[in-house]
Amino acid sequence: MKVTNSYPIIITEKFTQSRAFYQKLGFTPVFDGEWYCQLVWADFPSVQLGLMKPGHDTQPAIFHAATLGEGSVLCLEVEDAGIAAKELRNADFEFAMELRDEPWGQRHFALLDPNGVRIDVASQTGQIAPEYAAQFLDDAQAIMS
Repeated sequence: MKVTNSYPIIITEKFTQSRAFYQKLGFTPVFDGEWYCQLVWADFPSVQLGLMKPGHDTQPAIFHAATLGEGSVLCLEVEDAGIAAKELRNADFEFAMELRDEPWGQRHFALLDPNGVRIDVASQTGQIAPEYAAQFLDDAQAIMS
């Protein structure tokens, strides 16, 4: 199997609110129908997200149920989480978790979308505690670049 792309689709009763939330966050619609919206990050169009109304008659039953939000995390990796936090606070986003540094070398904060999906906005700090540094696999850098 050769994968060419991957993106989450959030099936939501709060379709209109979700579309507005993700547009405010910075996503741009590239398909915007009454039951489905495909959004991309304009600077990096491979960063994508779909929104879909539940129970739509064009979709098989397996894709009918709405997300419960709980347990779903969308991670947005940014260049600098501190700057992103300031930008989103200035845009009146509510934070579900304040900006913090983690011992595994990440700085991040969290938002909640209208469905309860957690949005983890994160950047790498380069300051990794030894117990976490030891867990990175030797091939990880080659695979990720």
